[in-house]
Order: sequence, then C-alpha cells, then structure tokens
Amino acid sequence: MNYKLNSNLELVPFKNKYKPLSIGLIALLVISIILLTFRQESIKIVYKVVNPTADKIKDIELSEEAIVNCLHKNGCVLPNVALAQAKLESNVGKSNVGKNAKNMFGITYHKCKYVDGKYGVYAKYKTYEDNIKCYIHIQDHYLKQIDGVYASDPNYIRQLKNLK
Repeated sequence: MNYKLNSNLELVPFKNKYKPLSIGLIALLVISIILLTFRQESIKIVYKVVNPTADKIKDIELSEEAIVNCLHKNGCVLPNVALAQAKLESNVGKSNVGKNAKNMFGITYHKCKYVDGKYGVYAKYKTYEDNIKCYIHIQDHYLKQIDGVYASDPNYIRQLKNLK
C-alpha cells in the first residue's frame, strides 16, 4: 500500500492511479536521449549494428534469365546481343570488374545518372540493374546515331524496337 502526507501532515493511504513505467520503456527513453546527443553519423552506425541489412540494395540475380528479363523490362532493343556482351566482357558478372564494379558489359567510366564511381578505367555501379540501364542508355544513343545514316528507312529503329 502507498502512503502520502495530507494537508494536516498525516500519513494516509492512497491508491496510485498511474501504472509504473516498465523497464523496457525506461530503457527506450534512455537510449533515445543518448542517441539524440550523438551526431548523425553515430546514429547511422548504431542503426547498422541493430539492423545489419539496412544498406542491402535489392539487385537482380546474375542468371541469364534474370538478366534478359531485366533487359526486356528496361526496354533493351537487342537483349540477346547484350547478354552475349555480358558473357564476353565479364562472364556474366563473375570477373573482377563484374563483381567489384557491378559492371557486366565492360563499360568505361563516364558521367551519367547510373554511374556511381570509377573502378580503374571502368564505370562502377550500385546495382547490376543500374549497369543494365546504363547499357540501354548507351545502346539507345548509338541507335539514334545510326538512324537515317546506317539504315535508309526512317522507321528502322522503331521497327527494331518492335521486334523485341
């Protein structure tokens, strides 16, 4: 039973209408206060320790089927040619550049929205899907260059794209 002093300074029993805080809630409050005093980088480190998969970026599987599906999904005109290049350039992502730079096609470093950095002379990507998107961007650029020059039919590129 809990007691308190009344206005006459007498000790009288009383019923506590508030539930005591649980140890878990107190711990959470203490941790929150501590984290608020750390810099943002420290919070990121603590978060990574608590949640180690937080930085894992979802990527495609390095199988021929998954690569061709991703090429199709992203609008690749000649996915079989792209797959053949991935086999030739990096053994479908298994070479050093393929693994370390996520560069299946041996694309050299250049500035574009898909490139995340440089690995030697090669472009480095966050994901293989970014590498595929970059490959398609380059392919589209070259197809536009041959339109009207390589092929006399002005609808040649559109016809190629419709054949996928």
